[in-house]
Amino acid sequence: MSVKFDLENPEAYHWRMNTEARIQKLEANEADIATIKANYATKDDIAELKVMFAHLENRFSETRAELRADIRTHHAETNAQIAETRAQIAEAKASIIQWSVTAIFIAQLLPALLKLFLPG
Repeated sequence: MSVKFDLENPEAYHWRMNTEARIQKLEANEADIATIKANYATKDDIAELKVMFAHLENRFSETRAELRADIRTHHAETNAQIAETRAQIAEAKASIIQWSVTAIFIAQLLPALLKLFLPG
């Protein structure tokens, strides 16, 4: 009966008849698999990349927090310097006004004092 089946449908046993061709296909596939392993990412590579990205994300978060703290510190220092500069400008304005008033007062008073003390 099996002989009759083999004669009726020889394509069913084609893989048995042409083993050399199958071996060549397997060798070609083996070369393709080596190329795939060499050039493409595996699940382990992707898992390793995920870990690396998580680590980088943590580092970016830490760096961002440090930069924000530094910016706040510099902002506070700058505001303090601005306040100090404003105080110095106000002091300078008061000093200039005081000197101007004194100079005008002396300019008005000096000729009268000269006439009093110097006869002539």
